[in-house]
Amino acid sequence: MPIIDKFKDMGTVVMGKVESGTMHEGDSLLVMPNKAQVKALAIYCDEDKAIRAGPGENLQVKLSGFEEEDILSGFVLCSVAKPIPTVTEFTAQLQILELLENAIFTARYKAVLHIHSVVEECEIVELLQQIDPKTRNP
Repeated sequence: MPIIDKFKDMGTVVMGKVESGTMHEGDSLLVMPNKAQVKALAIYCDEDKAIRAGPGENLQVKLSGFEEEDILSGFVLCSVAKPIPTVTEFTAQLQILELLENAIFTARYKAVLHIHSVVEECEIVELLQQIDPKTRNP
């Protein structure tokens, strides 16, 4: 579950949408990328207390073992048994929404990456191939 917001309400509460897997009240979870272990004390789905939650549900999760100041938007709650991997480089298929006039899109191009609730500057290291947007073929 990517964390989109947080607040303090007699403990640390994080908000987000479950992308995959399930979460149960009382589960031990990891906050990535810090690898801090926390416990889900309570789960709220649309303001109603829930015992479990699955993919697609918007949640508020009350955590123990972590302070609100140590969590940033874009951190991810995940399973202790199968933590999500952290990377500094990845291969992606991009769709250019806006390109400044006279700009050339090449390797070393500085771009803005939007993923879940995070907006980060990134650099295009290498262009592998161009895909025709109409046919979806290289």
